[in-house]
Amino acid sequence: MPAPARPTAVRNSTKLVVACAALLGLGLTACGPRIEYRVRPDFAGAADIPDEVVLDDGTVVRYISVAEFAARKRARAQGRTYERPAAPTGEAAPAFEPWMEAEDGTVTMLAEDPPHVIFIAMRAFREERYGELWDQMVAESVRERAESEYGAEEARKRFIEWCGRSRKDALMLLNRMSHGFTTNGVVMRRLDGGMTRLSLPPQVSKDFKLKYVEIAFVPTPEGGNTLKLAGIR
Repeated sequence: MPAPARPTAVRNSTKLVVACAALLGLGLTACGPRIEYRVRPDFAGAADIPDEVVLDDGTVVRYISVAEFAARKRARAQGRTYERPAAPTGEAAPAFEPWMEAEDGTVTMLAEDPPHVIFIAMRAFREERYGELWDQMVAESVRERAESEYGAEEARKRFIEWCGRSRKDALMLLNRMSHGFTTNGVVMRRLDGGMTRLSLPPQVSKDFKLKYVEIAFVPTPEGGNTLKLAGIR
């Protein structure tokens, strides 16, 4: 296989990051130039990877968030054209932030699709913010079952203790899943009661102690869904 064409206007300091991002791509061919959409890695900013580069062969490479990449992939599978949401003023809509941290250190966690849940959980485990994960992201039905058995305070304490004991195994699973949404490396299975179970392919999951992430889809008054963490098993 011939080596891919190299960008014509990317600084030397960004080459390694661009190379990492190039592993995750979605190519689209139209009447004009070929356009490839690639995921901008979490560790890369605009200073590391530009929003758009043009390769020597004329291919336009655009770097986008994992959420937009997943939305484009779903639209393509459904045979429709993806349309990026626009603000009413005509300006580009602000990017959705699953994890918003205020100046005082408090965090707001919100998820609109499965990659958001994985990202939030992974960051919470990495930063050991288990209490906030329980309060904001664990599904209400899960909390209610635990609280009915142990009481509210003890249920929260037991969750925090489990997270501490399982931190390494949970991070291994979540990190692998975070890279799998753009490469068909995550298997999604719908369950009863508005639940979805995420897992790794069988040939991969055998090497992991924790196997599943379960997500609850909770309807909102606006007619959409907010996603909650229902379990890591």
